Amino acid sequence: MEQPTSLPPRYTIAEYLALEEASEIRHEFYQGEIFAMSGASLPHNRIIGNGYRALGDRLDLTVCEPFVDGAMVQVSAACILYPDLTVSCHPDDLESTKLLRNPVVIFEVLSPSSADYDRTSKLRLYQQLPSLRHYVLVRQDYCWAECLTRQAQAVDAESEWTLQIYDALTDELHLSALGIRVPLAELYARVKLDQPPQFQLK
Repeated sequence: MEQPTSLPPRYTIAEYLALEEASEIRHEFYQGEIFAMSGASLPHNRIIGNGYRALGDRLDLTVCEPFVDGAMVQVSAACILYPDLTVSCHPDDLESTKLLRNPVVIFEVLSPSSADYDRTSKLRLYQQLPSLRHYVLVRQDYCWAECLTRQAQAVDAESEWTLQIYDALTDELHLSALGIRVPLAELYARVKLDQPPQFQLK
């Protein structure tokens, strides 16, 4: 007779937040389960830091604020995630001490272990946020940024998203919801970049 397999423990949001406050490593929360986050490379960290400075230099910080990867975003009653970089312009978020609930822009820096997740499951979770207007994915190994922009103000099953690709350091990432452009040269400052696969010699 087979022994029953043990199920992972399940937590309430309050239990998760208490555990997270005491934990030395970060975890994301989804439907009662918690998932440890892996460490990031130095290029990954540089892009996050560069993005934070570039956004801060262009935003009116009394109206909108950038948050780095330690800031938690509550997507729903069953989901809390840690984006790499977040911008919110909502008064409740600007006064919050723990959770962001109304981000307008979310950045994720792609790593080999997380790229598929960031482009698929995590994208679908973030799209549940009514406030979200831009979802930006940035590669850390070569110059490449993808910006998904929500076209309709109403958030429903018919919401349309358009994709813009930026693949040159002379490009400027257009975040229309914030009324700003961020040069890719600033995002990638001090990051050693390879040639994209389509330009590599075989």
